[in-house]
Amino acid sequence: MYIYPLGRFSVSVPNDFKPVVQTHKIRACEIDEFLWPQGNDRQQIKDGVWNERIKKIQKSVSPECVKNVIIEERLRINSAPRTKAVFYYGNYAANDEGYWDLLLDAGPVGVWIKFDGLLGGKEKLYNWVEEVAKAYKYRDPAQRPALSTNRFFLKYGAVDLPYLATEQTYARFENQRLNMKLEIEMQETEDVEQTGLTERISTAISTDYALGVDVDKIRGQKRTIAGLKGEDVIVRMKDKYDTVLNFAWEYPGEEDSGERPEIQITMESPDGALKEKIKVWDAILDSFTPMYPRTK
Repeated sequence: MYIYPLGRFSVSVPNDFKPVVQTHKIRACEIDEFLWPQGNDRQQIKDGVWNERIKKIQKSVSPECVKNVIIEERLRINSAPRTKAVFYYGNYAANDEGYWDLLLDAGPVGVWIKFDGLLGGKEKLYNWVEEVAKAYKYRDPAQRPALSTNRFFLKYGAVDLPYLATEQTYARFENQRLNMKLEIEMQETEDVEQTGLTERISTAISTDYALGVDVDKIRGQKRTIAGLKGEDVIVRMKDKYDTVLNFAWEYPGEEDSGERPEIQITMESPDGALKEKIKVWDAILDSFTPMYPRTK
């Protein structure tokens, strides 16, 4: 099992499941990390990455009556943190809305941070993005991440800020040899789901929600993981072409919470070796834990 910190939680995943996709949003900012391309001239590499983004923005469709899609470029390469940023019209249907794309040089990784809002709030928008950039810290993935009251963990680093608003984490892992897929999705919620996962599955089965698909519920139970009272369901779904196993654990979340967001963990695989797959599923769920001490 390998430990992956995700947002404000961590999970252990079997080594034969490889990470395929990982996306994050914190304080409504989209975060995209990448390893710098190989090469001896780092400045030339950074300039190349930056110029590619500028070309992409310039090729985008600008709003009506707007001649230049780019409004401003801002360079702070001699400050801490070392950044470049561009403010532009990112929505062709809105001429009063601007986007900041900020490129952060964080040592081994580069980080794009994106945020949008009304043109009149350009400086406030920039300060918001820059605060996230200043709070970003690269971490050595070979080292076990330390518990923290503030950090929001990403693929290569973490943002050392407490929850404020609009956090999302999505990760997908795949075992290609066994054709299995594991997905984990977390986000803050303003509308807590009142109907539980078990009830929704039972309703779907009783109403034949998918014509030609037989659904057999193998397990349905309340299950608390990471101190969060959720529901655990395993079903077998069969149609004329295939039979698959679906595993799901769901926690509805608490309103506007980073410690208790809405969480969905799912695993899908071909039918067969059910006992072994349940063991894998249970081990993944049992490993799910917060990266910070509970406040209540």
